[in-house]
Amino acid sequence: MKRLFFVVLILSTSIMAMGQDVNSQVVDEKTGHLMLMGEVNRQGMENMGTWFSDEYEAYQPQADVMAEIKSLNADFPHVFIVMGTWCSDSREQVPHFYKLMDAIDYPDSQVFVVGVNREKKADNFCLGDFDIHLVPTFIFTRDGKEIGRIVESPSITLEHDLLNILLGPASIH
Repeated sequence: MKRLFFVVLILSTSIMAMGQDVNSQVVDEKTGHLMLMGEVNRQGMENMGTWFSDEYEAYQPQADVMAEIKSLNADFPHVFIVMGTWCSDSREQVPHFYKLMDAIDYPDSQVFVVGVNREKKADNFCLGDFDIHLVPTFIFTRDGKEIGRIVESPSITLEHDLLNILLGPASIH
């Protein structure tokens, strides 16, 4: 049932997104700064100031772990990210994630990002079924079924956590 849920959710999210603008900006009532809301892509984050490029460039993933990820030749999962451009953890971890994805030549088209406000809401996107309490939340799915998630900050490092998700629960490093 969970598998069907994710397939339906991804399809319905994609259909809903077709009628919406990508990288919509709204004012954060707390700070008065602009934040991204709804469907977000890398270009939208890059256009929000230097935080994306600064974090992307600064992050140096562990080469041995990245080599192990590359060696898996796995059917890499789809990734659904819920983030807030107002959130310091999102502003750190999401660029780091994209650096990892670039290192393994993973296409941006397999990553779907939703920007939320401080209440973890994103206009017309229904996120209630995803149990989102902290951002960023990275949800990895394969064949419509969740295989793992990273919430707010990695347990070890982003690349270690990703490797553990790809290897499955029986092989935690």
